[in-house]
Amino acid sequence: MKKMPLSLAALLMVGFLIFCSGVASAKTWPGRETRVLGLGIKTSFPFAEFKDKASTGWGISGLLDYPLIPLIDLTADVGYNHFSGADDGDGVDVWNAIFGGRFALGVFFMGAETGYFSYVDEWSYVPSMGLRFGRFEGSLSYKSVGGGSWTSLRAGYYF
Repeated sequence: MKKMPLSLAALLMVGFLIFCSGVASAKTWPGRETRVLGLGIKTSFPFAEFKDKASTGWGISGLLDYPLIPLIDLTADVGYNHFSGADDGDGVDVWNAIFGGRFALGVFFMGAETGYFSYVDEWSYVPSMGLRFGRFEGSLSYKSVGGGSWTSLRAGYYF
């Protein structure tokens, strides 16, 4: 499988942020103010057969969290992940585009998303959960299907 050129990936990330800027204003629901666009950093831990190819990785993401109704948000994550190679092998670069929704109950949320992952060339269900305090978010997600499986811890900041 061919890798996506870094310049194309950067262009897609900028395009995503420009597209989302139309919804970037703050919305207020009773008890919470939501900022829509953000950036995140994450660390990922491969398991199952993917652990034979890759070891612990890191990543960056452009985030979208748009409040649809008071308890449901629409979400998106477009990002890049780099995993170090296992046993001194080559590293693995994975681009992702994840879309879905989350159930937000106060500061706690649970997400149900689906996404495409470039290196492993597959679509996957991505459950998540976390805490969001105003502009800051901490979350745990799980890429749960196929040959490339990993768990990610993400810290996010919304503008």
